[in-house]
Amino acid sequence: MTVLIVDDQENMCWILSKILSSAGFLTKAVKTAKEALSVVDEYEISAAIIDYRLPDSNGFNLFLDIRKRNKNFPCLLITSYGSGKIQEESLKLGFDAYFDKPFDSIALIAALKKSLGS
Repeated sequence: MTVLIVDDQENMCWILSKILSSAGFLTKAVKTAKEALSVVDEYEISAAIIDYRLPDSNGFNLFLDIRKRNKNFPCLLITSYGSGKIQEESLKLGFDAYFDKPFDSIALIAALKKSLGS
């Protein structure tokens, strides 16, 4: 299974790729919402981990654009700018899970696997 990572911080993409690879996932990392939508359209992606703040959009808008393409596409939101309001809104929108950075990698993998039904 391939997981799309969307984060404008290159080091976060690298860290998430390493964490997910060690859990048996393939990854595709991009830095913008535009790139993310292109990847979703071109590749077989199983789920996405989306940063809230992106240079060309935000995680909520990207999530809604992805869900227009596939209403059951599992998505997790991560952010350095966490707040109860963002967490509440993300779960209300339909994100499968929400994580503040820094996050617990074991909990992130568990949430991802749960959202994928495995």
